[in-house]
Amino acid sequence: MTVLTCLSDSLASLIAQRGLRPLFQPIVDTRQGRILGHEALIRGPAGHRLEFPGALFGEAKQTGLLSDLDLACREAAMQAYCQRRMDGLLFINVNPNVLLDKQHPRGCTQRLARELGLPAERIVIELSEQYPIQDTEELKAAVNRYRELGFRIAIDDLGAGYSGLRLWSEVKPDYVKIDRYFIQDIHQDPIKREFVQSILALARGMQSRVIAEGIERQEELRQLQDMGIHYCQGYLLGRPQAEPVRHPGGEQAIRGRVGLPGRHKETVAMLARPGVPIKPDEKIHQVFDTLLADGRLLSLPVLDQGVPVGLVRREKIMELFSAAFGRALYANKCVRHVMDSPVVVDWQCSLEQASQLLTDDEDASAQRHFIVTRQGRYHGLASARGLLRTITEQRLLHARYANPLTLLPGNVPIYREIDEALSRGRDFHVAYFDLNHFKPYNDVYGYAQGDRVILWVARLLQEVIVGAGQFLGHVGGDDFVAVFDEDCDWRPLCERILRRFDEEIPRFYHARDRLRQGMEAHARNGELRHYPLLGLAIGVVAPDARSCHSHFDVAALASEAKHQAKRLSHSHCYFSPK
Repeated sequence: MTVLTCLSDSLASLIAQRGLRPLFQPIVDTRQGRILGHEALIRGPAGHRLEFPGALFGEAKQTGLLSDLDLACREAAMQAYCQRRMDGLLFINVNPNVLLDKQHPRGCTQRLARELGLPAERIVIELSEQYPIQDTEELKAAVNRYRELGFRIAIDDLGAGYSGLRLWSEVKPDYVKIDRYFIQDIHQDPIKREFVQSILALARGMQSRVIAEGIERQEELRQLQDMGIHYCQGYLLGRPQAEPVRHPGGEQAIRGRVGLPGRHKETVAMLARPGVPIKPDEKIHQVFDTLLADGRLLSLPVLDQGVPVGLVRREKIMELFSAAFGRALYANKCVRHVMDSPVVVDWQCSLEQASQLLTDDEDASAQRHFIVTRQGRYHGLASARGLLRTITEQRLLHARYANPLTLLPGNVPIYREIDEALSRGRDFHVAYFDLNHFKPYNDVYGYAQGDRVILWVARLLQEVIVGAGQFLGHVGGDDFVAVFDEDCDWRPLCERILRRFDEEIPRFYHARDRLRQGMEAHARNGELRHYPLLGLAIGVVAPDARSCHSHFDVAALASEAKHQAKRLSHSHCYFSPK
């Protein structure tokens, strides 16, 4: 017997004896603070020479058992998912070339899902782009067959392999997972940020949702959230393990983005109404009677011990009972058979975030209401129409006082923000941002280029400050104001802004000026002098409500702190405690 035969027998017996064990790594929706789903990662028995994926799949390729191993992995993952009564999506890794194998049996995944009672729409077939694809047309046909059966499609390791954007354009996946190479240290690498921003732009055009994988540091997570990526995976949020994570890990990193709106932003809590909750085992004829008794009820939240699990729509119940034999077929069935999957939003979620959630959720398009929770438990029912009306009113008010260049809140909202902070009598900080040497820069490079710099600074401040749930306004020109509440640690935010500013400002200069770290320009007296690269001055004050009676007093303090920061020609943050 050859060594090759022994290896084949070893792997074949491992598959036959169902010795494969799935581990589950969570994929977290950091905007809602919930688990989107889990990726199933297959291992051999602990201590076995085929325990880890490299050895397992390497031997399968060598012995011609890739197809058998692929099916065994799917079966192990789906069975464990059902046995553990997991919620959310199940991401299953599939080698795309297995789907092109003429000997690979068809219909196995659908049959197994049906036997387990697992809805196809919960399963995401995850194709890695690390493998060279021989026949993209045949792969597209195979993927379409899965999609027609209700399965979802994802591309894994985008940017790490052979097929790249071609596989994306051909397959048109529901989800795209960015390879961890582009996520590692993204907060320190502007090139990686540009790459990821390009992926986001493509994803919006192709209606794919982006998942960032390999997140291990809080700084990486914060940067991704600042960029608008909210589906995240990595050791920071949860390691692969046999028992699935039920609640998101890395909560300290998530906190400040999820459920924490900017100060004085209206939240969905203002839209929540009590509603008429029902239980999942309640009979449909009882629900019909409830709806019949009150014509104003359009949606009923379904709660299991205070936790929302579904939403019943009036029109759906009425349609069932109006059909021939509808009452006879459905009257004594439980509500769980007809309820819809609801959009669930934390009570402190901003109106804009809630609107984005409803827009992103394809299943929510027909729903008039969404559910509001507080600490995971039912808080109330909110109207989608009321949400959109309130957002429209806010936008009209914002447009009236916004800065015309950056569209950030202008002087009136800034003054109102500071006056409200003073009226509450709590500790808060105000930061005044101003550029050093901006006038000579405008003189040399022109006002259009100066506006480009201002817009870039505005985006940078928005990423960091608004991303942390704090208020940011644009006074005018190159002057900005931020208001930090008492729970916000403003120092690391300002340090991060200064670091990013100094790293990226050279790209707004010609090569010659970058080399000499500055430029030649005429001073006010007409003399030609050297000006260093633009710097960012930040003056921070902690207003005392006993001595500051209005925004005028705070503005005077902040302006003085800014002047102190501008005494140095380079970027600097000056804090005045008084």
